[in-house]
Amino acid sequence: MGADDQGLAHLDLERATDEAPEELRRLVVFEACDEWFGLPIEWVREIQPLAGVTRVPNAPAGVLGILNLRGRILSLFDLAGCLGIPPGTRPNTYTVVLEFADQELHVGLAVQRMAQMRRIAPSGIEPPSREGVLGGVFEMDGQVVGLLDLSRLFARALPEWGLRPEVWGTSDRLRGER
Repeated sequence: MGADDQGLAHLDLERATDEAPEELRRLVVFEACDEWFGLPIEWVREIQPLAGVTRVPNAPAGVLGILNLRGRILSLFDLAGCLGIPPGTRPNTYTVVLEFADQELHVGLAVQRMAQMRRIAPSGIEPPSREGVLGGVFEMDGQVVGLLDLSRLFARALPEWGLRPEVWGTSDRLRGER
């Protein structure tokens, strides 16, 4: 080995080319109830400022109300009510409009603030510590983020909406039963 080679690290080119890179999951990350949550981007139709919510009398705890989004009536859910946890200290300012196979189903989540879309390696997502509405947890900028599983979150509402869970990747995907 010459003097010029002493500072170079040995590269194992065979091993480096045999390992396929891990496909990253694209997640929309937001804060709700003073906690950080994420959703696969495939489940998000759009994100809009929260305005014009109409309360619905005798609605279940998780239903914040309805709103008109460009002529579509959207059922708006509050994660605090859905999860049975205290509401956040800051007001909700955004609506995450969810994507369902049934294009007639208009549902949104009220959230406090949005982070950017993140790409996370599946190996960076840990299983949840207990059974519940999370499909996993990961760390983002020193914060723990819960990856929501919509089929678990809306488990009681699925039959009423005519929906059933369908296995999609490592999470459940909601699909219309028509």
